[in-house]
Amino acid sequence: MRFASGSPGWVDKARWAAFALVASLSFATAGAQAFDENVYYQQCLRFEAGGDLETARRACQNALQVRPSFADAELALARIELQMGEHASAESRLRRVRNSIDGAEPLVLLAEAVLEGGRPLEAEAFLQSARTLLAERGNRELEGRLQQLAGRIAEFRGNYDEALTAYGAAIAADALNVNYRMAEARLRLRLGEPAAAANQLQSYINLTGDDRNADMRSLLGRSLWAQGEPEAAAGELATAHQLRGARDVQAQSRDLRALALIYYAEGDIEAGNLAMREALRRDNLINHLDGNTILWLLVLLLLVGAHLVGESRISNSSGLEVVDGPRTWSVGQVFGTLFAALLLALLAAVFYGVARFQNPLVLFTPVQSTEARALFLITLSVMLALLSWRRVQANGFDPMESLLGRSQKPLTGVGWGLLFLAALIAYLHFDPFDGALGTFHLDLLQLNPYVVAAMILVPVSEIFFRAFVVPPMTRRYDARIATIVSASLYALVLGTPVALLFIFGLILADLQRRRGSGLEPLLAQFTLYAGLLIAVAVSPWVRSLFFA
Repeated sequence: MRFASGSPGWVDKARWAAFALVASLSFATAGAQAFDENVYYQQCLRFEAGGDLETARRACQNALQVRPSFADAELALARIELQMGEHASAESRLRRVRNSIDGAEPLVLLAEAVLEGGRPLEAEAFLQSARTLLAERGNRELEGRLQQLAGRIAEFRGNYDEALTAYGAAIAADALNVNYRMAEARLRLRLGEPAAAANQLQSYINLTGDDRNADMRSLLGRSLWAQGEPEAAAGELATAHQLRGARDVQAQSRDLRALALIYYAEGDIEAGNLAMREALRRDNLINHLDGNTILWLLVLLLLVGAHLVGESRISNSSGLEVVDGPRTWSVGQVFGTLFAALLLALLAAVFYGVARFQNPLVLFTPVQSTEARALFLITLSVMLALLSWRRVQANGFDPMESLLGRSQKPLTGVGWGLLFLAALIAYLHFDPFDGALGTFHLDLLQLNPYVVAAMILVPVSEIFFRAFVVPPMTRRYDARIATIVSASLYALVLGTPVALLFIFGLILADLQRRRGSGLEPLLAQFTLYAGLLIAVAVSPWVRSLFFA
C-alpha cells in the first residue's frame, strides 16, 4: 500500500530530474557552440594578421560551420579569399553580407573584387557608396584601401596623374602599408620615372626599417637598373631572390633572369651564366613563350615554306637570260638589304646603350628599352628606305618612279590607314588572350622624342616591304608567293602584334601589286601611325591600351 501510494511522487521526481538534465545539456551545448565559433573567428583573424592565409581560411570556415549566419566570419573569409586571388568566391560572399554589417568595409572589398573581375564602372559605384559611409565614420585603414582602388581604376582609364594622386592619398592615410608604396612605384617605373619609383621604395625602408619584403626589393632593383645603376640593382635583386620562399619559383626565376642580364651587360659572363642556369633550373624558359612568339615562329615557317614552294616551281634551265637596259633587283638583294639594315639598327641601339648608360643590353633593360627600341626602329626604317633607293638606282631605274610611282586615288591609301587604325585599337581593347598575342611594337605610354620620331619615320620602311620586295618576288615566283613573302617579312621585322601585322601586310602587298604604285601603301602607313600618335596624345583611354 505504501509503495503504491508513493509511486506517483517518485515518477514526478524522475521526470523533473530528466528534464533538468536535458536542459543543462542543451545550455551547455549552446554555450560551447557560441564559444567555439568565436574561438575559430579569433584564430582566423590572428592567422590572417600573421600571413598564414590558408590556416586562416580554414578557421573562418570552421566558424561558419558552427554558425552559418556569422557575418563577421564571412566578411573575414571574403577578405582572405581576395588576398588569395579567389575573387569570384569573395564577391559572392560580400554580396551576401553587405547589408548585414555596418560600415564601409564590405563595399570597399566588393569594389576590389569586381575590379579584379574587370568591371571598373561597377567598382567605382561601390567606392562612391563607401566614401559616403567613411565621411560619416572615418577609418584611415579603409580610406587607404579605397584610395588604392581609386588609383587602380584611374590606371585602367589611362588617367595616370589621377592615379598617382590617389596612391599618394593612400600613402598619406597609411604610410606603413608597403602595397601602396609599391603601387605608386610600379606606375612611376612604367611611366619612365625610375628615380621617383626608387625614392618611394627607399623612403618606406627608411621610415619603417622593413627591408624583408621580396617583391619590394625586386621592384627597387629594377628601378635602379632602369636608372643605370647595375651594381646596386644586382644587390637588390640578389637579396629579393634570397628572401623569396622556395615555393615562389616563378618570381625567383624572374629575378635570376634579370640578374643574368645585368651581369652580362657588365661583362661578367661567368656570373651571368650561373644566374641563367639557376633561372632555367627553377623555371623552364619554354614556358614563357607567349602567343605572339608562337605566331612569330609560325610566320617564319610560312616565309621559309613560301620560298621552298616558289623554288620548286622554277624549272631547271641552262639557258642564259640576256637583259638589255636596267636590271630588276634580285631576291638575294632584297634579303641582303634587310640584313644590312637590321645589323646597322642593332649596332645603333647597342652604341646608344653603351654611350648613355654603359649598358650594351639596353634593349632588355626596363624603361631604357623604350628609347632603345624606338632608336632601333628609326635606324632600321631609314636604312631600309635608303638602301632600297640606292639599289634601285644602281640597277638603272628611276627610284621615284619604281618605288613610289603615281596614284590616281591617293585617298584609297588614307582610307586603308584609317581602317588599320580602327582594327589596331579594337585589337588592343578586345584582345581575348589578355595580351598574350602582344601589344604594339612601340611603347606609346612614354611619348618621349625618340618614340615620336619613330612614329613619324617607321612608315618610310613601307618603301622596302612593298615596293622593293614585291617586284622581284613576283618575277621569280608569282603574285601569291610575293604577297605572302612581303607580309611575312613585315610582320617578322616589326614583331608585335604579329598576327595583325601579317594581315595588314597581305592587304598592303595586294594593294601595291594591283595598283602598281608604292604611294598608296605608304599613305596607309603614315595614316595609321599619325592617327595612332594623335589618338594616344588626346585620349587617355587609347593611351591606357598600352599599359601592361
